[in-house]
Amino acid sequence: MSLVAVLGATGAQGGSVANRLLADPATWKVRALTRNPDGDAAATLLAKGAEVIFADVNDAASLGPALEGVEALFVVTAYWPSIAKLGRDGAGDEEVAQFQAVANAAAKTPSIKHVVLSTLPACAQMSGGKFPVPHYDYKQKAVDWIRENLPDLWAKTTEFWPGWYTSNLATLMRPVPIPGSNGGYLLALPSKPDAMLPIAGNLQVNAGILVEAVLKAGPSKAGHGKIAICVTGYRPISEVADVVTKLTGNTKRVAYAEMSDAHVARLYGDFGTEIAAQLRWSEVYPDWHQFAPDRTLGLADLGIEGKLVEFEEAVEAVKGQMF
Repeated sequence: MSLVAVLGATGAQGGSVANRLLADPATWKVRALTRNPDGDAAATLLAKGAEVIFADVNDAASLGPALEGVEALFVVTAYWPSIAKLGRDGAGDEEVAQFQAVANAAAKTPSIKHVVLSTLPACAQMSGGKFPVPHYDYKQKAVDWIRENLPDLWAKTTEFWPGWYTSNLATLMRPVPIPGSNGGYLLALPSKPDAMLPIAGNLQVNAGILVEAVLKAGPSKAGHGKIAICVTGYRPISEVADVVTKLTGNTKRVAYAEMSDAHVARLYGDFGTEIAAQLRWSEVYPDWHQFAPDRTLGLADLGIEGKLVEFEEAVEAVKGQMF
């Protein structure tokens, strides 16, 4: 039985990983690391058999004790909560510091054999500076720092790239009702209608499936910065509206419209500007599997081809929360 620590265990990605591993107690023991060990989400994990311990990526002193005896570690950091207070680059700098604190603690923990980092593609680097996306780019800045400064840790590290969450349709990208349209809704985003969207399917399930497969593969196969991409398919962004319409039996008719970056920024400030940057970059660089093919682990490589939850099924799971 391997002891796996999951940072961010009460969030979407970390929660998916923790729940997946907890479902196989003969293979995995889970240590859920959270800033709120007394919260309801932590209590749920505890009831499922997890060990729940306080750890905060902004408190380096909390990390070493939390990792004691751990054999594998899943790390997801927090960019979005700080963007309103620190701005886009300030939130990125904070995230780099979080990565560095976790990496330094992991490097000092001799029991750790494998680390999985939740990261994203390097947009500014790939585009020659034309399409910077801070919540992507700063993660890669942290990865570069680990590679350069902690080579022994990098040798046992895998990157995990999560695609677009279908659950966004029930939160920040929820279709809005059109008055007088008798069941009409508008999905308005800062992206050309035919731009391809890298969709993670049901990330709250798929992240756990993929990360478990990476952990089973081990650092000998998945280390040295190999990349596990959580994308079940690429769809034109306007097709999202078509799928939602179809799966509601046409009772909710959703139309897609492109918003300007300026209007998104007017509505949502730095948060909207960051979303626009991500989607505009994706218009030009749509296929994540082409970015680093020599480092990419395919689903077949990991033995999970056909096992991820696809987009349509993921929409079914959240459509009741969209409207």
